[in-house]
Amino acid sequence: MTTTPQGPLPYSDQIEVIPADEDEDIRKVIQAVTTILQRTHQKSGRYQPDVHVKTVGCAVGEFRVLPNLPAELAQGLFRADRTYPAVLRFSNSASQDQADWLPDGRGLSIKLMNVEGDRLEGDAAPGRTQDFIMINHPVFFARNAKDMLRLEQVLVEADYNPLAAVQGVLTGGNWNPLQWHWNEAITALRIAGHLPAHPASQTYFSMAPIRYGHYVAKYRVQPAGDAPHSWLDLVRKLGGEANGLHLMLEETLRSQQILFEFQVQLRTCAETMPIEDATVEWPEGESPFRTVGLLLIPRQEISALQRTNACQNLSFNVWHALADHRPLGGINRLRREVYNVSSIWRHRAAGVECREPESINDLLELR
Repeated sequence: MTTTPQGPLPYSDQIEVIPADEDEDIRKVIQAVTTILQRTHQKSGRYQPDVHVKTVGCAVGEFRVLPNLPAELAQGLFRADRTYPAVLRFSNSASQDQADWLPDGRGLSIKLMNVEGDRLEGDAAPGRTQDFIMINHPVFFARNAKDMLRLEQVLVEADYNPLAAVQGVLTGGNWNPLQWHWNEAITALRIAGHLPAHPASQTYFSMAPIRYGHYVAKYRVQPAGDAPHSWLDLVRKLGGEANGLHLMLEETLRSQQILFEFQVQLRTCAETMPIEDATVEWPEGESPFRTVGLLLIPRQEISALQRTNACQNLSFNVWHALADHRPLGGINRLRREVYNVSSIWRHRAAGVECREPESINDLLELR
């Protein structure tokens, strides 16, 4: 028996179900994150974020919206075929600066500039930018703010003891294996267990949903076409280097461009595609990812951008967004508060102005 494909479900302001105690959970998460930031500074002497500490590489590029998209895909900034200047940051997801050859989650953040349209109310850094933040895994390791609070409190109590952290994440202090948090622990290990690979060979996912104009979607970025053999040679050649991923990206962009497809997966079923559980992978069999744009990274010298600290001084935040692309779900509502705390901590401590760039030239002035 075959099933009839469902059309995309409409967005509404009532689509989110916010727990009554979520604000209090978020407040406690911020307390825990602040404690971790302060401890890290005391230990290292550096002001750094709580995750994605190491920048693998930054680059500038172009984000091209495809022409003639069908009506359900021509939403928000994808309503018309336009080309936006973009800055990209590739990163490791770990909370410390570690060698690239170690297993870890890998992140990709994209900031589009000159984006026109109604912005989210209360945007902490108003401007004409739209951020997309992804990691190379399709789901998050926590369902909501309450799950994230438990994990952050585990990290505070573990105080940089990795064995205590793993034990706390899995058991939650309960020694009944039937009540252990297996799903969270396994997902966290899968994210942290990604082996090193060329940054341009990875597929990166939003994990949590966003509003997509009249609809709701998750998004991902995947390489367009097959990877050149030289990338595989570079992985073999530089895989053991402490900064191997940066060297791979740098060497590739000296000789060739990199092309990604930007894709969206429209929400078509409320039961199998929840808004409030970021640990659930939406089935592609029910709603496949569809390409709505191309991300072109031309040949360039990324070391020049790296030396200016321009990328490090940028703030990437899923809430730097148009109203048509409002982040949805508990994990995204938590991000709204935690990202701001982390960004303010870094920028104030470094004496750097926190503002959104208006152009690529303006980006180079954020030093």
